[in-house]
Amino acid sequence: MLNCPHPAARILLWCGWAVAVERAALPELTLLAVVSSTAFLFAPVRIQLLRLLRRTRWLLAVLLLTYAFSSPGVALWPALGWASPSIDGLQQGGLRVGRVILLLAGLATLLAGTTRPQLIYGLYVLARPLSWLGFDRRALAVRLGLTLDYVEQAPRPARWQDALLAPLPEASTPTLYTLQVARWQSCDVAVILAGLLLAVLS
Repeated sequence: MLNCPHPAARILLWCGWAVAVERAALPELTLLAVVSSTAFLFAPVRIQLLRLLRRTRWLLAVLLLTYAFSSPGVALWPALGWASPSIDGLQQGGLRVGRVILLLAGLATLLAGTTRPQLIYGLYVLARPLSWLGFDRRALAVRLGLTLDYVEQAPRPARWQDALLAPLPEASTPTLYTLQVARWQSCDVAVILAGLLLAVLS
């Protein structure tokens, strides 16, 4: 795994991508879609993105239907009257779904190139200003890491009802959770500047 960019810089770059996707007009959004489509050339990113899309497919469907049936405009099927989705709503819903997919594409790129400990360490570094307010970022990193480890290793029941009825795991001995420290390098400055440009120029 590459040591550059720094995990915190990668997270900031994704934040800049998220702001750019949210603020971009349709022409710029099309350009961002073309750029993000190149991620499909890499198998790890493609696998992550397909996994995220599969997990969020119902959310995307609800977003599209909500915009389609709640937004005023010309009815798609006038014969149905109030039961018809609007053309404007379908356009707005499709645009919103497209933005979410682009956000997921950026997240898939982040997850494919960043291990879980690196991601947690990046959040740990970014949470440093909160320590001035008394926030314990070490506890956050440990709890987040142990939670993700438990979710990954816990057996998945066949039905969601079984998950609700399953007994809570017994308390175990404290686990030592360590993170590998990463140093800031010159390339990290370029990555952060790229994230700022994405956020500002969109």
